[in-house]
Amino acid sequence: MTTSQKNDLAFLTEAMTHMGKSLDIQESLVRTFDFLEQHFPVEAISLQQYSPSMQSFKLLFLVRKRRFDFVEMTVPLPDHGACEVLLHDMGVDPVRNYPSSQKTSVGQLHSEALSSYVEHKDRAYLLAILQSGEETLGQLCLMGTHVDCFNEEHERKLGILVTPFAMAMSNLLKHKRTMEFQKRLQEENAHLLEGLQLIRDKRVIGTDGGLKRTMDTVYQLEGREIPALILGETGTGKELIAEVIQSISPRKDAPFIKVNCGAIPESLLDSELFGHEKGAFTGATASKPGRFEQANGGTLFLDEVGELSLQAQVRLLRVLQNNVIERVGGTQSTTVDVRVIAATHRDLESMMEEGTFREDLYYRLNVYPIHVPPLRKRTKDIPELIHLFLKKACSELDIKPLPSLHSETVRKLLEYSWPGNVRELENLIKRGVTLYREGPLLLDELLPRKEGKSHEATDSRDNLDKRIDARVKLALEKHFANRDQLAPSPEAKSASPLKTLEAATVEAITNALEAAGGRVKGPGGAAEILDVNPSTLRGKMRKYGIREPGKH
Repeated sequence: MTTSQKNDLAFLTEAMTHMGKSLDIQESLVRTFDFLEQHFPVEAISLQQYSPSMQSFKLLFLVRKRRFDFVEMTVPLPDHGACEVLLHDMGVDPVRNYPSSQKTSVGQLHSEALSSYVEHKDRAYLLAILQSGEETLGQLCLMGTHVDCFNEEHERKLGILVTPFAMAMSNLLKHKRTMEFQKRLQEENAHLLEGLQLIRDKRVIGTDGGLKRTMDTVYQLEGREIPALILGETGTGKELIAEVIQSISPRKDAPFIKVNCGAIPESLLDSELFGHEKGAFTGATASKPGRFEQANGGTLFLDEVGELSLQAQVRLLRVLQNNVIERVGGTQSTTVDVRVIAATHRDLESMMEEGTFREDLYYRLNVYPIHVPPLRKRTKDIPELIHLFLKKACSELDIKPLPSLHSETVRKLLEYSWPGNVRELENLIKRGVTLYREGPLLLDELLPRKEGKSHEATDSRDNLDKRIDARVKLALEKHFANRDQLAPSPEAKSASPLKTLEAATVEAITNALEAAGGRVKGPGGAAEILDVNPSTLRGKMRKYGIREPGKH
């Protein structure tokens, strides 16, 4: 073996030692850069992949002194630049020296794209094609410290390192794909768990009652994938209806992604719906798929679609027409297969007349309209809803048994017009359970004072009273099996016989002793609770035969 061969072998051995010092491929490449810096006038190393179909190259990572970055940036190429890269990829020599980056369009674009990481200046580039079998992994680029800084010896040494570098890059790319796959699995798992929780916590109240006509319309969609538009006031349960549509869809086991269009700022809407590439805007520190990509193969629920601006409507319409999205800051188009369910509380037809909602988008969404009635038009469901929300609130607050409520209270809830619909009823019960933990729940006292009554029927007041009375009795008997929960109304209480003074006194003393733990005198004792002298209390206890706990 000649001296030159021995030197090359030592060089290769030392390089591979640095590459293999750590199982973490990123740390390994940082160590390798430190070694290369001793043999090459290099400021940074990057790896990029060329896409002939997209006529662009994608920057994957950048290594500098003591630093590794996943860049993940797509850079479009002009025709002559694409040709230049393609000819190099097809060339026999895997290593090529470019003395000046400014003399090639690819070099200029590469330098500009990485200007936020490495100083943008004219410099020499040393490129090596990395291959694994017949697959081209990409181009390894050594970014020189200045113009014309690489020589033939540098080209020869880089040629020695092409194979071990190709192995390292192959492992890195496999690791990166694995991590991306795991991340996607975690996201899908989170959505599945969310869906399971919704199934546990929610069910449609009124399928056989006030929502029967609506649910009959919904179930006509079973096994079908046509777009649906859910119309109804705020708080009527449009999201729950969308979940039912998904559960009877051929896509029921596929992703179900929800977007509240009214909650996303206009400036972030494109990123949220279509995704973005790393570096696309300030704060975009990593590439992120949008909701359409996440829902690919499944269903996308666009809640409050009437809140979209006209500009956003145009972009949404384009996707619905072509089934193609493009991430913000990217150039690659992605085909998506997504079923869209939209919902709104707005009058879209009036908005079209006003010019605030596009007619073509409306007809794209309004393939199968579903109208959800407000709660004031389905009051027969209120008792069952009360019971459901009462159990849920008491479970969350760990209250047992369920507090009682007056039948008169339910009467007033039936008469109320519920401008906030089911959501308002649920919040009212949560507030009532918090305030009246021991019961009875005086929910009617928490209703807005100025709110009018429901305009449910045109009957006379007497007939309406009779119908409500019958409904309350039936519903309460059905949904409140424990009759102790049905507290008598205040009027019924006043009609019950009054206790005698002696019975009231005995009850007061007994309750005070129980609250004081059996102590008669002292701080917190029964005498203090009743605000009497301890000797007076003991006299009363002897008179009524009440024994002091602990004494016989």
